[in-house]
Amino acid sequence: MIGSLYSGITGLNAATQRMGVIGDNIANVNTTAYKGSELSFESLIMQSVGGYTGMEIGGGVMLGDLSYDWNQGTMQKTSNPLDMAITGSGFFQVKDAAGKTYYTRDGEFSVDPTSGKLVTSSGMVVQGCVYTDPPPVPPVAPTVADIVVPPSATPPPAYQSVSVDAKGVYTFTDNTTDPPTTDPALRLQIVIFDVTDKASMAKMNNNLYTKTTPDATDPLTIGVPGTFGLGSVEPGSLEMSNVDIAKEFVNMITAQRAFSASSKVITTSDEILQELINMKR
Repeated sequence: MIGSLYSGITGLNAATQRMGVIGDNIANVNTTAYKGSELSFESLIMQSVGGYTGMEIGGGVMLGDLSYDWNQGTMQKTSNPLDMAITGSGFFQVKDAAGKTYYTRDGEFSVDPTSGKLVTSSGMVVQGCVYTDPPPVPPVAPTVADIVVPPSATPPPAYQSVSVDAKGVYTFTDNTTDPPTTDPALRLQIVIFDVTDKASMAKMNNNLYTKTTPDATDPLTIGVPGTFGLGSVEPGSLEMSNVDIAKEFVNMITAQRAFSASSKVITTSDEILQELINMKR
């Protein structure tokens, strides 16, 4: 009976953990480029009859693994021409004020009015490269740097409009001249980064990921969109959350039922123990 009590407790803990993940998924159903989380569980062996010979008695359940659902989210057009969504595999690389590197699939970009740099909604600086026209064949890994809107030669010292095409190439137009001018030498291109083992990517705040494995064991794939097996980009769009709300509601019901069943195991075991105590009296 004591064993069944502890088995019931592990079931309660497992159901509680699963509800936490389900709640997090539902809360982020409208979060840009959010990837749903999934829990897996494993059996827990508490004791064995005559050694481990196939007569093991289960001791409940324990947490096995937490993984992310990397399936593609739906695309949504926006009114911001600088927004960008990745179709396929890969991440944008961004850096904070201290120069630390992070990765994201949230392409809600804008130009910082002070520095002229392309930044995310949380102020991270987006990484890219100088556009090579025509692109090299075969493709080569680009030299990565901050994407900075170049100053205009004519006051005011800023380009008046920025556009991006399906290759992730940013073109800067100076509308202070007549007619407006575009310098092809100043075109910049977004760079996509990817890893072989997606399990090495850990979630952070602000839709960010950090790489948990060294490059020596899991090297980054770096290239412009559509090269080296990397995804393409869709300008003027954002990738939505890939959480299936109907599936999460079903998971919530099963987690609730599992919690109730584990609670019943505990209460039933307690009643049996009470009967044993009463027999002694």
